[in-house]
Order: sequence, then structure tokens, then C-alpha cells
Amino acid sequence: MPLPRDLDAFVKSRAWAIVLGKALFWDMDVGSDKQACASCHFHAGADDRVKNQFNPGFPSADDFTFGDAVGLTGPGATAGPNYTVVAGDFPLHRLSDAEDRESAVLYDTNDRFSSQGTFNGAFVSTPILPLLGTDQCLTPDPATNPFHVGSVFVRKVEPRNTPTMINAGFFFRNFWDGRANNIFNGVNPFGRRDPDAGIFVLVPPPMPFLPATVEKVRVELENASLASQSVGPPLSDFEMSCAGRNFSDLGRKMLPRRALASQAVHPQDSVLGLYVQPPTGLGFTYKQLVQKAFQDKYWAATLPVSGTFTQIEANFSLFWGLSIMLYEATLVSDEAPFDKFRGDATTPPNPSALTAQQQRGLDVFMTKGNCIACHKGPEFSGAATHLQPENQEEGLVERMLMGDRRVALYDNGFYNIGVRPTEDDPGVGGRDPFGNPLSFTEQYVDMLRGRDVPDPFQVDACTFAVPFTFDFPLTSLTSPDCHGVPFDPADIDGLRTAVMGAFKTPSLRNVALTGPYFHNGGQATLGQVVAFYNRGGDRVDVPGGDSTGVPSNLDADINRLGLTRQEQLDLVAFLESLTDPRVQCDQAPFDHPELLIPNGHPVDQFTVVPDPMSLGTKAVDSFRRIPAVGRAGLPGILQPCVGTFAEQLGLSQTSGVTGH
Repeated sequence: MPLPRDLDAFVKSRAWAIVLGKALFWDMDVGSDKQACASCHFHAGADDRVKNQFNPGFPSADDFTFGDAVGLTGPGATAGPNYTVVAGDFPLHRLSDAEDRESAVLYDTNDRFSSQGTFNGAFVSTPILPLLGTDQCLTPDPATNPFHVGSVFVRKVEPRNTPTMINAGFFFRNFWDGRANNIFNGVNPFGRRDPDAGIFVLVPPPMPFLPATVEKVRVELENASLASQSVGPPLSDFEMSCAGRNFSDLGRKMLPRRALASQAVHPQDSVLGLYVQPPTGLGFTYKQLVQKAFQDKYWAATLPVSGTFTQIEANFSLFWGLSIMLYEATLVSDEAPFDKFRGDATTPPNPSALTAQQQRGLDVFMTKGNCIACHKGPEFSGAATHLQPENQEEGLVERMLMGDRRVALYDNGFYNIGVRPTEDDPGVGGRDPFGNPLSFTEQYVDMLRGRDVPDPFQVDACTFAVPFTFDFPLTSLTSPDCHGVPFDPADIDGLRTAVMGAFKTPSLRNVALTGPYFHNGGQATLGQVVAFYNRGGDRVDVPGGDSTGVPSNLDADINRLGLTRQEQLDLVAFLESLTDPRVQCDQAPFDHPELLIPNGHPVDQFTVVPDPMSLGTKAVDSFRRIPAVGRAGLPGILQPCVGTFAEQLGLSQTSGVTGH
């Protein structure tokens, strides 16, 4: 697991930091509306809820309308917030012939199936509320919030499907669009892009009789995309927070509290068990855990350093990011049947670890299916550690033929695979809050123009799959000896980039447990996913672009595969062999505290019950209890332990395979 080289300059005890990170990740009191990080990552690191999980396409598009063009779901029900999905809702783009992407469209919606979060409403900061462990939020505004049934608000739903955080530490960047930077700035997901990001450091006095001082300094920790990712959701008004809350507010709320005070922790928890204080929580406050985990100079100042906030409150984003990074870095699933089949440096391969069908599926994966083109390496993702500069395996930017047989530059590991029209969501083609492109490709083109970019990096253009036919005189960017044709600066303007609508390649490990699939959650089963790839995606071929008229960025490997029904079934069987049984049964290190997760609202998409505590403005929650589990995992009588999203819908993972 790649981690920052100078991590110990900040962390005093990695063991205590992991305790802190696991407690914070699972603590429901972190969120403004009882939302923990784990509220969307409780099921094999992902989310398998089926009620109140649709987003109408907001805010990627200004779309408040649920369902298709006439407001209906796939089976013909009225769409809306608080709807409970059924098998007939998937795929979200359904064709008359699952083998032909040009066949008649039976149903289509730009809705995304994702995870419910907060009610929203602006954060109100008052001194007494943190002591009570609550946040006060104003009533949401219906003009900017489509998530309401009549006049009663329900929980908002995020605009992209929740990916698993298991093995997420191997990714060079995180989130679907890569906005969680490889560099952690101690404050937010955006690395060097935020010019004002900084933390407060206690500086010893130059002379013993002088007082110590506190300085704000910049932080740039490489190989820390997990930390960059972790500081995003706690302040998101879709995921965990009232709008406008900051990390200092969160620190003021959480630091005095006993860790996991409202949740049971199993006495055999692999990380927290030694510190349990029955009946709930741990025997330490979060302030005590921070003091045990982090170097004193980041929390020891007692006077306010930022407005009314103390140093330990003002630096809470640093403690949050690094501790959760270290906890998530322990979540490595590498004991699937495939791993035993493959073997490693200490264990010989076991040919009987995979069934004959799974071995046939592996052959399809490597050859006719060409899955390996994007899902490569032990992480089964092209967006993972082989992009690290020290590995020198592949560059962050690549140049090759696209699906329309024209050459383009793109971000390695990020692909447009034709899930939705490009205009629905820019993906890595979007921009950060400071106006910079998220894409390394767009930054590379800016570097060729001599502009400064937020993420300086090296590119050797001579290693591109389709090299340039001219060489660049910028030796810091490329070798000067690729070709002999003189470089004309005007050629830069003709460089094509293929980043719009491209998304990070997810890992396939535990993929049978982490449905629904793709960034829009549009496929419910692995069978539907395989059928999608077999027909060459859902992009409709029209002159000059896709079905929206936008020039196509479709990846060249997305084409009709011609897999037989048996080959598709074999491929699904192989994908199921990537499930680590420890993940499936919540065994260490995947054990966890108790969690109550919001699970929609009584009654349905037509009627909800107003909560009198909100004066009738918000709906009463339904909650689902996830019990505390120790290192031994779930009892054997519950085998196969954790089920799948497909099974909740009454489907098998092969449902959707042609002819099935």
C-alpha cells in the first residue's frame, strides 16, 4: 500500500491513528443527520440499499425530474424520491435486444442509482450545540432541492454510485472523477490546487523565555489520495453535512465526545476491542485519541488560532484525513480464490482453487473479452499503483486510437465506456472549484503551451501507444529524439483530448458484492454488465458523435465482443472468484462497530410521514441496524454471510446474460 514517505513527521503512533480512523469512519454522530462515512460503505465497502436511492441527474444537470421522459420507472411505476427499486428497474437503459446497442430502446433514464445522505439545509453554528453532539440545520429550499414528497423533504441522494473503499488505497487518485488528489494538503481533496490550504503548527520559541508561536504552513503529502478522498464527504451537503459546515466546526463537535459513544463495539473488534467501554463506545474521547496519534506540535497550542477555534479544532481535517487513510490502508482484500489459484512469492499456485468454469472465464477475461486492457494488475484496475512515478510502468497521460479510430490523448486509467451520453456527466473532464481541469491530459496540453499547472508531472511522449509525428523541444516533458519532424507550436491547438465523460476504472475485487455497477449504478447484476460490454456499450452510433451529437470519446476497447452465452456465463463465474471470503463475512480487518443506517422513509414515493421534531418539514427516517462484528466475522450459520444487491432484487448474478 503506497503511503507518504514523511508520514511520521505528522503521526506519532500509527497504531493509535488507526484506532482513531476506524472510530471516526464508523461514528454516526459525525454527520449532521446521523451520517457516518460507513453509512454508504457498510456492505463490502459499498452500499446495497434499495429504497430512496435514486438521484434524478441533479446537480450534474439541472434536472429535478425522476424517471424517464414521462416520469416513470422501468416497470411503469411513478418515479420519485423514496421509491423502492425492483428487478424490473434495471438496466436503466434497456434495449429490445441485449446484444445490439442499436436495437429499439425500451426504457431510458438519466437517473443515477446511488446512496442517500443528508437532508441538507444551511448549517447554523452555536456554541452549545457541539456539546449536545448535534448540528442545527435550516429547512432545505425546494427551489434547489428535488428531494421532497409533497412539501416534506426526504434525504438527498448522491449523483454518482458509491464505489467500495476496500483496496482504495492502491488508486493514484480517488473518486470516480479523480478529484481526490494524490497530494494531500491537510484540508480538502484538491492537493496543490487550493492556494489557501494550510494547517497550524506550534513553533518552539527561539529563546526559552519567549512564548511559542503558531504558524500556518502548507502541506503536500504524496501518495495520499485516500486522505484527500476522506476529507470530502464530511462537509458534503449531499453526503454527511449541513451546507456550510467546516472542519473546525466538526472538530469542535467531535473532540470532546467519547469515541463511538452511541454505538456498540464488539469486544473482539480487531482494532477497537481493547478499548471498549460497555455498553457503547470506547474509553477515550476523540481529543485523547488525537493526542495519542499525532505529533504534539499539531494540537498542543491552547489559544485560538483561527477565529474562535483552537489549534486542535482548526487542524481537525489533518487528523481526520491521515487517520482514516491509515485505517483504510489496512483494508486489503487479497485472499480470494483467484489469489490462491495465482499464488505469490511465498505460496505456490493452487490449480484447484478455481473451478473449470472459472478458469474458462479467466481465459475469456484475458483474451476474447479483453477485460484485462483496463482491469489490469493485481488491483484489477488501470488507475492504480502502476501509475506511481517510481514504478515507471505507465504514464499518467496516454495517446492512442479511440473508438472512432481517431487519435487522442486521455488520462490513463480513466475511460469513456459508453454508459451514458457524454453530456450527462463530464467525469474527469470536469473542473475543480478553483477552475482547474481535473484531467492530467488537459494539464499536459497546458504545459505544452508553457502554462503553469496545479499538478506538475513528467510525460515521455515517446512512450505513447501512438507517438507524435513531431518532437517537442521541451526536454522536461518528452525525449527530444522521438522523430525527426520539426515541432510547430501551432500543432498544440490541434491536439485532441478524450477526457469528457471518462471515469476511473474501478477494481474488480469483490465485484460480486458491490453492485449495482458503473458510475450511474445502471446495471444490477454482473450478467447485465457482461451483456453491456458484449454489445459494445450503450452508445448509439450517429454521424459525428454519440446520440447527443457530442464528439465521441468512446474507448477503443469498447466494441462488440461476440461472446457466446456460455462464454458470458463463464466470465461471470470468474468475476465471482475475486470475492475475498473475509470481506463477505466481515472478518478482520473488515470487522466493524454497530451502525444504524438511514433506509428510506415510511411510506413510499407518494406519501411520507412528517417528523414532528422538524416541525413537519422533514420525513421520519427508517433505520436498518448493522450489528457490531468482531474479528471472527459473522456466524457460520449465516453463510454466505453478506448477500448481494442482485439477491435483494430476486436476481442471480447471471441474470441479464444473453438468453438467460
